Amino acid sequence: MRKPARGSEPLVLDEETREAIGARLRRAEGQIRGLVRMLEEGRSCAEVAQQLGAVRAALDRVAIDLLAAGLERCLREELAGNPHAHAARTKLQRAFLALR
Repeated sequence: MRKPARGSEPLVLDEETREAIGARLRRAEGQIRGLVRMLEEGRSCAEVAQQLGAVRAALDRVAIDLLAAGLERCLREELAGNPHAHAARTKLQRAFLALR
């Protein structure tokens, strides 16, 4: 397992969330492979755009789920008195804003 960057905590997910995010990422991976195949086949611009929208929506949902899990953890740690939780929550909030 990779060591977390200095000043950041590893994201710990419950099994249900981890499985749901993994399934979404695998689905997005399949959609991206489909997109490559569509480009190779010379499919229409409208079909490619529709597939791009599906990929983006899938990745946006993964990002939201990951950030929500991280924020939930930070809030629990803040309530428990962890002095570093506020800084971690602020980083996650900035990451959420960057999704726009």
